[in-house]
Amino acid sequence: MAWPILAALVVSFAAIIGSTALLALGDRAERAAVWILSFAIGTLLGGAALHLLPEALEARPTEQVMLLFIGGMLLFTILERAIRWRHTHHAGEDHVHPHHAVTAEVLLWGDALHNFIDGIIVGVAFSVSTELGMIAAIAVFAHEVPQEIGDFAVLLAGGMGRKRALLLNYLSAFTVVPGAALAWYSAASFEPAVGWLLPVAAGGFVYIALADLVPSLHHEKGAWAGVGQIALMILGVAVIYFAGEALHHQH
Repeated sequence: MAWPILAALVVSFAAIIGSTALLALGDRAERAAVWILSFAIGTLLGGAALHLLPEALEARPTEQVMLLFIGGMLLFTILERAIRWRHTHHAGEDHVHPHHAVTAEVLLWGDALHNFIDGIIVGVAFSVSTELGMIAAIAVFAHEVPQEIGDFAVLLAGGMGRKRALLLNYLSAFTVVPGAALAWYSAASFEPAVGWLLPVAAGGFVYIALADLVPSLHHEKGAWAGVGQIALMILGVAVIYFAGEALHHQH
């Protein structure tokens, strides 16, 4: 039980890291976040394709895994639309109508739900193996840092004080811990559920990467920006691959 809780606590500190980075970098934080996002996309896609889906395919028939994978993407689409969380990664889109803007309070509740789901992903992965749990935690952490930079910026822009924004942003991120604990306990008690949950989690990873993170990269113009983004995506996949290999050899 200690590993998933420890990993979830480390993931929750992404809120502190993201908020501190924004305060330290000032105007440079937004540009830095774009490059971090590129790396995060690679870790999410690598975690889904190289670890979550292969583990699921060992437990369930291919057709079921693929249907659950699609279901995971649809589920995350529904959840995101329901809480209007999309602005977190698309804050720069000027065509959003004012009445569609999400208040700071809704942002915090939506972020708390999103992080709880991330915790479920981490907990389910740890119930399969420490190796898979570490991979999932790395992928979640990598996309949480730039997300929390965006969240903190929204809270400050809404007029919230720095200390209050920092505290509430961390509390919303902390929901990853109960999510991980619940999923680990449930998956350990009901082992067959793991084969169903892993492809759903993989679908969530792919949805976050392609629907939420990739569009944010298009604001960076120029060929060299594109090359750098692709290179960081490849680096993210490589980190997930080699981290998995290293953890596998340790076991």
